Amino acid sequence: MENASLIRAPDRARGYMHIAEALREEIHKMNVPIGGRLPSERELTQILKVSRPSLREALIVLELQGEIEIRVGSGIYLKRAAALDDTAQSAPGALDAGLDASVMGHSPKDVSQLRYFLEGGVAAHAARFISREQLKELGATISAMRKALDAKDRSSDQPLADADRQFHVVLSSVCGNRLLTQTMEELFDQRYTPIGGSMHRLFDNHLVWGEAIQEHQDIYDAVADRDPLQAQAAMYRHLNRAHARLMAVIG
Repeated sequence: MENASLIRAPDRARGYMHIAEALREEIHKMNVPIGGRLPSERELTQILKVSRPSLREALIVLELQGEIEIRVGSGIYLKRAAALDDTAQSAPGALDAGLDASVMGHSPKDVSQLRYFLEGGVAAHAARFISREQLKELGATISAMRKALDAKDRSSDQPLADADRQFHVVLSSVCGNRLLTQTMEELFDQRYTPIGGSMHRLFDNHLVWGEAIQEHQDIYDAVADRDPLQAQAAMYRHLNRAHARLMAVIG
């Protein structure tokens, strides 16, 4: 079940928060005027010697800080020249603690990889030991997702996100390990951090949610059939596809 993008050698690159700080420094050196266009993403990856996904995470940090504006199909523009030691609130609703990783959230790439390491085993275990009540609860999360997706007035994806989270939490709870379940809850709560929320707003749509629901159904069917290998395989397919959807946005 190995996947080249999720199973990889340890990444020795700097974390995205450090890359954001380095990007700030480079922008400062460029003397770009307010409203001016920054170099392309390709040029910035070469300047900073980082991958495009890591650069895009860093760009989102600076956009959330109100320092740059990313215009799809046009480029990256400077909105505010931040001082290198800037820790003041940069824009309405922006962070008031500078580039603070504990507030911004974990790298979405890291979250995806940790889920891959954990959830294959969780699905296999659930296929062996899930109770009738837990299976019923698992199925209810899929029904809730379908209902939310089909709602005529779908002004928010919150019901879908909540049911998605509950599906994975129910599976992890079958293991009877509170630390594992708590970890799963915390991983899904990354969706609500500034960087996680920004990423999901870019690619969550009706088609993506429909694909996720079908992937959940495949996992459910394998678990209900008490087939650990198929349950694990279905989970890995789901996580690989979810990761591919993320990478389509961040590079």
